[in-house]
Amino acid sequence: MSTAPRIVPPKQNEHVTSSQQPGVFEVVFVNTLMQTANIRLIDGTGHVIPNVPWTALTLAPKK
Repeated sequence: MSTAPRIVPPKQNEHVTSSQQPGVFEVVFVNTLMQTANIRLIDGTGHVIPNVPWTALTLAPKK
């Protein structure tokens, strides 16, 4: 039995926060092979941030 925490992959269109960037983001693409996601700010400003590791993402609290 492994004691390592289980990494839960993000789902497309989920709102997440990133330890690497400030703000709340929407997941636009999930790469399961590389365990990364492409994200963009939910307010529509800025560009898509590619290849963010799943370990840097947390589910954003519901409002």
